[in-house]
Amino acid sequence: MLRSKSLHLTSFMYGATLLLTATVFLFIKQYSIGLLLTTLLLDVFATIIIFLGSRIINNSSLYDPYWSVVPPIIVLFWMWNLSAFELEHFIVLFGVFIWAIRLTRNWLIDFTGFGYEDFRYQEFRQKTKQYYWIVSFLGIHLFPTLIVFLGLFPIYVLLNSVVTIPIFIYIGSIIMIVAAMISLISDAQRRNHKLQENNTSIRSGLWAYSRHPNYFGEVLFWVGVFVASLATGFQLINSFGMIAMLLLFNFYSVPKMEQKLLKNKPDYQEVIDIVPRFFIRKPRK
Repeated sequence: MLRSKSLHLTSFMYGATLLLTATVFLFIKQYSIGLLLTTLLLDVFATIIIFLGSRIINNSSLYDPYWSVVPPIIVLFWMWNLSAFELEHFIVLFGVFIWAIRLTRNWLIDFTGFGYEDFRYQEFRQKTKQYYWIVSFLGIHLFPTLIVFLGLFPIYVLLNSVVTIPIFIYIGSIIMIVAAMISLISDAQRRNHKLQENNTSIRSGLWAYSRHPNYFGEVLFWVGVFVASLATGFQLINSFGMIAMLLLFNFYSVPKMEQKLLKNKPDYQEVIDIVPRFFIRKPRK
C-alpha cells in the first residue's frame, strides 16, 4: 500500500476510533464507575477498534502511532473532568504535548506505508503462525496501551490532588522536555547517518555515549512524569509506570534492536565493546 494511501487510512481509522470512543463515553458516563476506570475502559475500547483495523489490513503497524497520539487526549480528558486548569497543570500538559509531537513526528517521517510491517511483528508472525493475531492483540496492542496508561497514572494523581511542593512540577516538566529533545536529536542523527548509505554503525553525536539514546530519551520522559507527581508527595504506586518502562526497554526493545543490528551491521560488536548500552555516559576505552 502506498504511503499516501496508508496515511489517509490511518487518519480515518484514528478519527473513527475517537468518534466511537466519545459515543461510548456518552453512554457509560451515566454510571458511577469513577473517572480512572472510565478512562481505562475507553482506552481499551479504542485499542480494540485499532486492533480490528490492524486485522482488516493485515498489518499491526496501524497501532504504532497510538503510543504517542492518545496520551495527550487522556490528559486533556482528565483535566476537563477534574476541572484541573491551574498553571502547574498546563505546564505538565505542555511537557506531554512536546513529547507526543516529537514521537508522532518521528513515526510520520519513518512511516513508509502498510507495505511494510515492523520487524518485531514479523518475527511474531513467523513464530506464532496461526496464533499471531491473538499475540498481536495481547502483546502488540493491549499491553502497550496498559503500560502507557500506567505511565500516565502519576499525572492523574497530580491533577486530582493538592499540590504541596510545586517545584517538582517544574523539574519534572523540564525533564520531560529534555527527554523529548534527546530523542529528537538522536533520531535526526540516526537518519543523517542512514542517508550516507553505508553499512557501518553510527558512532557520532549522542550515539557515541549510548547505543540507544532515543530509547533512553523515551524512558527519561516517564521519569519526568513521575518527578512531576512528587509535587503532591511521594506515593510508591506512582513509580510503577516509570519502572515498567525501564524494564520494557531494557529487557525487550534494546535486546531486539541489538539482535537486528548484530545481524545487519558487521561492526556493531565493536560498538557494543565501546559504547555504553543505554544510559548516556562517557564511552569505554
